[in-house]
Amino acid sequence: MNGRVLIVDDDVTIAEGMRQLLALEGIESWATSSPFEFPMLLKRHDPDVVLLDLAMPTLSGERMLELSNKREMHRDARVVFFSGRSPDELSALTERLGATGYLQKGGDVNAMLRRIQFWIRERRALSEARTEADA
Repeated sequence: MNGRVLIVDDDVTIAEGMRQLLALEGIESWATSSPFEFPMLLKRHDPDVVLLDLAMPTLSGERMLELSNKREMHRDARVVFFSGRSPDELSALTERLGATGYLQKGGDVNAMLRRIQFWIRERRALSEARTEADA
């Protein structure tokens, strides 16, 4: 399975580790530690999934998602919170802000990969259905 993932995380070590993990699965990925590059990378790469860290120093992941939603920047990409916060807190934020889901940093790597692959398939199925409907 191929797919495209954008990682937005100020911890370069975590972002690079995730990129390497995704590469082993054949998933293309890009990473940025700058929330200000986020809109440009969304437009350039049209990712299937965006892994969005919440604790960014200059602009929080929560705020980036709010701005992205207002401007409809991420189209139908699956925006997923990627954080070390507790599952209860991540679940509440996901629901309140309309993210697709969340992944907890330090969690089971295989489970994370399965969820990312699911979101890639979900996004691709939606894109195909729209293409067929437009034809």
